[in-house]
Amino acid sequence: METQIQITCEEIPGKANARIVRFTGDLDATNVDFTTEQIFSYFGDGIIRIIADFKQMRYVNSTGLGILLHFNKSAKEKGGCFKIVNLNENVYEIIEIIGAASLLDIYEEMSEALASLE
Repeated sequence: METQIQITCEEIPGKANARIVRFTGDLDATNVDFTTEQIFSYFGDGIIRIIADFKQMRYVNSTGLGILLHFNKSAKEKGGCFKIVNLNENVYEIIEIIGAASLLDIYEEMSEALASLE
């Protein structure tokens, strides 16, 4: 059974190679392939600066967290970034327990994440 996740992408005015990518649902082993295809298609299109909005993200497990770390590394290798914003308490707790909070660029507010793109 595949867990539902929805990923939408929107342009950031004045930032040609940057997008806000909104995640809705759960990120786990059942949909990590779909999620990887989506994010790497953005990289392939030259979008190397991504702000991942997790406002509607309900859950992430260790498999999902692993792929987030991979996105972060891949973006940096391309000269870009993968920033995360609007984490709910449950998702942040998982990231913190696994010890990945210091490895990811995490912001509380969208305005902070957008300002960090400068």
